[in-house]
Amino acid sequence: MKIKGIFLDREKNTDRSLTIALPTPERVAVPLPAGCKASVRTGQWVLRGNSICDGEKAVHASVSGKVEEIRTIVGPDGSFEAVVIKADEEQKDAAVKIPRAEDKESFIAAVKASGSPAGEKLEKAKSADVMIVNGIESEQYLTAENRCMLDDGELIAAGIALTEKLMGIGKTYIAVASDCKEAFAAMEKVSAKVPDTTTVKLRCDHPGGSDLMLVNNVTGRGIKPTETAAEKNVLVLLPSEVAFIASYFETGMPFVERRVTVDGDLVKTPCIMRAPIGTPLSALLAFADANIKPAEKLIIGGMMTGRSVTDTELPLGAEDSAVLIFMKPIEAGKGSLKTSEKATNCIKCGRCAQACPAKLMPMKIEKALKKRNKATLERLRPDLCIGCGSCTYICPAKRELNEVMRQAAEIFSGKGGEQS
Repeated sequence: MKIKGIFLDREKNTDRSLTIALPTPERVAVPLPAGCKASVRTGQWVLRGNSICDGEKAVHASVSGKVEEIRTIVGPDGSFEAVVIKADEEQKDAAVKIPRAEDKESFIAAVKASGSPAGEKLEKAKSADVMIVNGIESEQYLTAENRCMLDDGELIAAGIALTEKLMGIGKTYIAVASDCKEAFAAMEKVSAKVPDTTTVKLRCDHPGGSDLMLVNNVTGRGIKPTETAAEKNVLVLLPSEVAFIASYFETGMPFVERRVTVDGDLVKTPCIMRAPIGTPLSALLAFADANIKPAEKLIIGGMMTGRSVTDTELPLGAEDSAVLIFMKPIEAGKGSLKTSEKATNCIKCGRCAQACPAKLMPMKIEKALKKRNKATLERLRPDLCIGCGSCTYICPAKRELNEVMRQAAEIFSGKGGEQS
């Protein structure tokens, strides 16, 4: 049985925008993964593509220039170290080697060494026999992957073929939302070039790109909210990740930049740009003619599942596909961009339960949370929430149910609360 989500207002202001290369920012702050230390020192000169991190996860300089400092940055998810590089005028690339891989292990090792998020996905899905290229961008405003499918068909085809061969993948599905007709046509051309590859059209409901919905709706393999695609022997990669793999094995240039959508009601020129990892959000917003002063909400990622931040100098991360900035909260019954002062009592309409792809009951979970009733929470299982935000979006009473679910999951896991 197909799992269904909810339909969001289609705010794809940049779906016909071409990708623009962001002018080299004055400086970047390239984030380092937790537990990793910088392998460069203050005052050292680096080239674009040089390794700058000691640790299991690879990180590379996204611009050439002088290392100004190793700085601790406080973000929405805690603090992290970053290598701050002041860009030079020449912007030279490092002398890189084209990677070689002859089997699964060497292929995974090579992709991990590139610094691409695809490396960890390959590592976790070693036993996969099916691959899904996830072209579903169900959230409002997000269009970077759609643009990738339109522009990078040759690279996507090459990346699929290489991944199938070295990972032992027997079947690949390219999943495209039904409202992305041009992208679907482009991916059908890709499918025709690569054996054992099929393009499938899925409903454009949210959260259509989640493991829960993708694995079930594309492969028919039953999956629980607590399970990942890799646990069902399915490898899920984004079109941009597949395209990068092909590019990396052609050029040797590691993962140092990404496509990012910049949009919102304070953005005069919504656009898709290609920007170095570590670019300050302020540089992205300035390039898109965004007015920051009256902003009520700044989001990294999608409006439903992204991270709300307040510091415009935070750097663009390796997995950040969008920067959204807003002045006005969206209308009642359509979710909210900030905690609403007009939230009303639950009217017991049941829309949140109907919208939940994990078949949870947020209204009952909220009641149990207020009473800090762990026994009831154990029965209602808030830990199964996948964080899609559908409950908040659909609630006519403007209740912040996504935050309720997060807090309830913490109580359920034993971080607080009383048994009653």
